[in-house]
Order: sequence, then C-alpha cells, then structure tokens
Amino acid sequence: MGDIYSAGRLASRMTGGRRPAADTPDINIFAMPRPLSADREREFQELFALVDFWATHVKKTAPNSQNNMADVCANIVQQHGRSKALEGLRMAANDIIEELSDIPSEEVASLDESMLASGLVTLSELRRRYASSYKRIVKRGHIRNDTEYYLINGIVVDLAKAVPDAERRELQRLTEAYEAMARRP
Repeated sequence: MGDIYSAGRLASRMTGGRRPAADTPDINIFAMPRPLSADREREFQELFALVDFWATHVKKTAPNSQNNMADVCANIVQQHGRSKALEGLRMAANDIIEELSDIPSEEVASLDESMLASGLVTLSELRRRYASSYKRIVKRGHIRNDTEYYLINGIVVDLAKAVPDAERRELQRLTEAYEAMARRP
C-alpha cells in the first residue's frame, strides 16, 4: 500500500464500503500532522505568547525584523509542524528562565506583574515548571528528548549556578548518555 490514499478510498474504508463522492480529492495521510492535544495546544499558545513578549518587550526586537518571533514560529510550523515548534518554544522558554535566573526578587515581581497584565504565564510560574521538569528528569535517571537535554545541559555548563559537585557529575552523565544515544544511527 502506498503513502497516498485517495480520500475516497480512505473514506470508503472508514464507512464500511460506502462510496464517497467522486470529487473527493487525494490526500497524503502520512504527511498530515496530527493536531496537538488540547493541553499541548494551550502550552503552545502560552509559550508562543511568552517568547513573543520576551522578544518584543524585553529584548526590543523590531516587529519587522527577520528575527520576529511570530514569523520564525510560523515558518517552523509550516516546515516541521506544531509539535516541533512546541519543542523549540520549550527550549526558548528554558533559555529565558536561565537568562533570568540571577535577577533580584523585586525585578521578578515587576516582570511577573507586567506579564500577568499582558495575559501571559509569569516568570515565577515558569520557574516552578522548570524546577519540576528538572526534578522529574533527575529522578527518572535519563533524558528523553532534545528539550530535556538542553534543560539539563544548560545547568551543567552554567558554572555560576551553585550545583553540588555530585549532582553536576550526575547531570553530566545524563547529558553524555543522551549524546551517545543521539549519535547512534
């Protein structure tokens, strides 16, 4: 069976043999990305808004810049699908959290207030999520995907963070194991 089913053949199989209209177009069912679950779609929208806010309001990226977040994300969605774009948004959110890890609590409160006023998830909430993801990975004892890898690797390479040596060694072991797995054909 080939990769391309006619919508008619597919519909016929799904309807127990009843024939669809003759003008039903051919579709490639294997190229059509599955829609995100409701939770993942909400996460996508939330992280996109956060990263766009960060780029335009904090980093002051011009709306017509080639680095305009909306355009970059739209291109990723078009080329690779929403799931891959969500992975990238997670990585970007982790980068933002990492960049802001050393700011004073007064600045965090001010940024949280601005983000909340804009209808966004707050930095404090993202930090909470970040910490729970980190704990889950360490407890599990292995890294599952690139998003988790970048989260853990960011902690390993940031020598300014007060991570105990034993924990840093364990994180290094996790990243090396993931890198070795990723290199396998």
